[in-house]
Amino acid sequence: SLHERRQRNKTASAKYRQKKNRQQVEMKRMIDALTEQDSILKRQVAELRVENQRLRSMNDHLRSKILAKKMLDQYL
Repeated sequence: SLHERRQRNKTASAKYRQKKNRQQVEMKRMIDALTEQDSILKRQVAELRVENQRLRSMNDHLRSKILAKKMLDQYL
């Protein structure tokens, strides 16, 4: 009957809305988790860049000391 069909439609619509709401909540949770992970990774990249620059400077300093010692040894 018309009443039963409307009732089934109403139930199906409610079920669909609940499913959509659950999907949105899960999507929000995933976005939050990925945003947090992105922040952590960006922080790590920044720290590693600083460390890389420190090591490059140290490497340059050591190379120049080795070169200076070689040049000094040549003249002595």
